[in-house]
Amino acid sequence: MTRRAGRGFDVNSAGRAIVFERGALLAVLLLATFLRFFALDQSSLWSDEGNTWAMLGRDFGAIAQAAAADIHPPGYYWLLKLWSLLFGTSAYAMRSFSALAGVLTVLVVARIGRRAVPGNPGRWLGLLAAFVAAVNPFQIYYSQEARMYMLLALESAVLFWALLAMADVRENISTQRRREAEAQEGEALTQRRQDAKTHISQSLNLSISQSPNLQSPNLQSLLSQTTFVLAGIAGLYTHYSFPIILAAAGLAYLARWLRHRLTPSPPHPLTLSPSPVRFITLNALILLAFLPWLPVALPAVLNWPKGGVAVGWLEGMALTLRTLLFGPLRAVPEPLWPWLLAAALLPVAGLIAMRRRWSSLVLGLWLLLPIGLMAGFGLFTPAFLKFLLVASAAWCLLVAAPALVTPCIWPGAAAIVLFAAGAAVATLPAYYTDATARDNYRGVAAYLAATGDPATDLVLLNAPGQQEVWRYYDPGLPVLALPAQRPADPEATAQALTAATADRRMVYTLFWATDEADPDQVVERWLDEHAFKGLDAWQGNVRFVTYALPTNLAQQPVADARFGDHIALVGQAQPAFPQQVVAGEPLLVQLQWQASAPITASYAVAVQLLDSRSQVIAQHDSLPAGGARPTAGWQPGEQVIDNHALLVPFGAPPGVHRLIAALYDPATGARLPVGAADHVALGEVVVARAPAVPVDVLPIQHRVHQDFGGLHLIGYDAYRKDFAHAPATPLTPGDLAHFTLYWQAPDPLPADWPADAAFTLRLGDQTLTATLAGGGYPTAQWSPGELVRGEFDLLFDGSAHRPTLTVGEQMIDLRELP
Repeated sequence: MTRRAGRGFDVNSAGRAIVFERGALLAVLLLATFLRFFALDQSSLWSDEGNTWAMLGRDFGAIAQAAAADIHPPGYYWLLKLWSLLFGTSAYAMRSFSALAGVLTVLVVARIGRRAVPGNPGRWLGLLAAFVAAVNPFQIYYSQEARMYMLLALESAVLFWALLAMADVRENISTQRRREAEAQEGEALTQRRQDAKTHISQSLNLSISQSPNLQSPNLQSLLSQTTFVLAGIAGLYTHYSFPIILAAAGLAYLARWLRHRLTPSPPHPLTLSPSPVRFITLNALILLAFLPWLPVALPAVLNWPKGGVAVGWLEGMALTLRTLLFGPLRAVPEPLWPWLLAAALLPVAGLIAMRRRWSSLVLGLWLLLPIGLMAGFGLFTPAFLKFLLVASAAWCLLVAAPALVTPCIWPGAAAIVLFAAGAAVATLPAYYTDATARDNYRGVAAYLAATGDPATDLVLLNAPGQQEVWRYYDPGLPVLALPAQRPADPEATAQALTAATADRRMVYTLFWATDEADPDQVVERWLDEHAFKGLDAWQGNVRFVTYALPTNLAQQPVADARFGDHIALVGQAQPAFPQQVVAGEPLLVQLQWQASAPITASYAVAVQLLDSRSQVIAQHDSLPAGGARPTAGWQPGEQVIDNHALLVPFGAPPGVHRLIAALYDPATGARLPVGAADHVALGEVVVARAPAVPVDVLPIQHRVHQDFGGLHLIGYDAYRKDFAHAPATPLTPGDLAHFTLYWQAPDPLPADWPADAAFTLRLGDQTLTATLAGGGYPTAQWSPGELVRGEFDLLFDGSAHRPTLTVGEQMIDLRELP
């Protein structure tokens, strides 16, 4: 009859157990490698990674000098500099260093689990925790970033592995097992046999971290102590938050020392390893190695940039759990609360499962001290939540631990695997294909390379931290960084903007970290008042805004343009009548308002470009003068200049379209009447075909990338009609749902390319069949690879919220409407 020395694991053959462990660990490491190196340079470098790239252009001494003026020590940059000498400074090369650190972290997690619990349960804990770490989106995200945080997580894990190795956990656990055996006399014989088999298995376990020539206790002790010191030194030179990890290790050792002192000696007492004097000496060596940098580190820590926010404990806990489970990924499963509940309960169950072991205290302190630091200083913002990465390995180990106490380990292990894999499957596919997973400087630069003109255009960066990453992707346009100081000097900034834009046609602005760089929005206010705002799109956490500068506008009065009782549109100005514009460029219109009585309500302005079917081709909504002159407060006789730039979107069908303006209540969407109508006509606009541009930077609500036999659907927008400014507005039965479909023609066009292809859109009981661009621009006129938009309305009857789209024989489900 087969005997078992661990729940659900056959150790009748110790060699079989070792083969299984090694094979499973190798599979987990290969999975971790794939997930970290896959699509490694899919997303753009962002500003901090641009700073990393700039550091690599310096020698080692210059790196130290630059780091002294920064908020990070130089250790990571020194190591990456060595790495770059071998592999270069491309985005892939720089990020591959972090990816390797991420894979090594998974390996160390496996070894910690093996150390934390003896015997076959330790094998299971190590393998399960390694799998959780391998597929953890939090770790994967930062394994694909050219910053120091994954290296910091690796150093934290190595430090705690060394702590457990120094403490000789297995010997400590054997004492506990003897006490349990004495309390359970009826199971004494079974327990001794189980311990004997565990000892045999462990003696044959030639693990990855223990080669045969290192089996001597003295050599193992020297190795673990040396590793502890090196990991501590490396951690301090990597990030100034590492002392919290040293503190957690110190508290764990102190608890073990107290337990050793207070516990009555057994018949064969065990010595405490390492001794208190030795442990203090090891920490002193770490501090001694950091002393040369300490005078630089202290001012940097004491003057750490403020940026945290005060949140309630419940919200703080939710942010912590979401970060540990999903990291900064935006596409998370809904509803979210079951995932967060599991992310909280599993580590608690893990602590309970390991409660008799000192290693449970080690993992608990490792997890909770960094979280306590975040809570104590209110560091619950994206800039600081990544510091939780140092505790991620502890969270993975505790998430895996509950499987050890299930009656049979297989069901518990399967549940842990399904939980971790489910979190990965729910988030990673969208992450790998999201061009804005990080700030999309590469996409913006590609856009400007296709549309910008160095002779007439200007790039404006509102934060100095963007300059390095912009140099990495530089499309060749002139660049100006403003404001020049913090806080911004309004007069000096205005003078600099006036001089810089004097001979410019377009200003392309990248707003990043505005709360710190320009909290009074001096730059944006000046641009709103002196230029025409066009595209305004978030590219990750950077906001890309285009402004057109007015030149030689032609004035034209507007007849019979009274909105409501007291607001009149007395004039308008455009570059020409009719205005001619290429798709992808801004359409400029200046509105001149005048009130006949004091206005107390706040209205928004909508300027729309409509096609022959009255479908909206382009739209710009804002408060007057970009928000600088809201209608609330207008006085009688006062004239208000209100500039609008409508970005005629790429893909807009060429032809003649009409321009209108309206005033509406932003809370309800209700328009003010203009006689019997609700808008005023501003003339015609001639739109020409656009050049080819990268589609990643275009503001598309839902990206699909679906192929229909050569025809490509890039994505679509869907919202309640006339609510493009508020696409989450719920629909009610009787409303019109508006759809914008973004098509791309194959390149080259096939011989059987249709004269005018059609599609069918279904929403509940309502059906719409139409040509791809609505009939005004048949597919026979499309160019190879051309992007074309189609605008359509469909009645919402309340019978269903999820539309379907059919082209030919293929049908896809679209997302549910709000």
